[in-house]
Amino acid sequence: MFDPAMIQKLQKDLHKRIDRMKEEMKTKYVEGSAGGGVVTVVSNGNSEITEVRIKAEALDPDDPEMLQDLVLAATNQALEKARKLNEDSVSEITGGIKLPGFF
Repeated sequence: MFDPAMIQKLQKDLHKRIDRMKEEMKTKYVEGSAGGGVVTVVSNGNSEITEVRIKAEALDPDDPEMLQDLVLAATNQALEKARKLNEDSVSEITGGIKLPGFF
């Protein structure tokens, strides 16, 4: 039989560990880039974009769509890496058990 008090304690412990992990994720960074590095987007582990770098050669006034595509591609790559970083960290805490609502 399960002890409800024990389950609540385990749940509180898990939430504390997840909260700590989210704080740590604010200090871990990943990058996405496109166009051979002319556009770079930096995200923290919480999928918050923290920096966008665009080199001068990416600026073509006759083709703004190219720059838009490069920024979009670099952003998606950075966010995918951040999601993977976050997923790996949660997996360490939960022992590999997938918890709905954490990604």
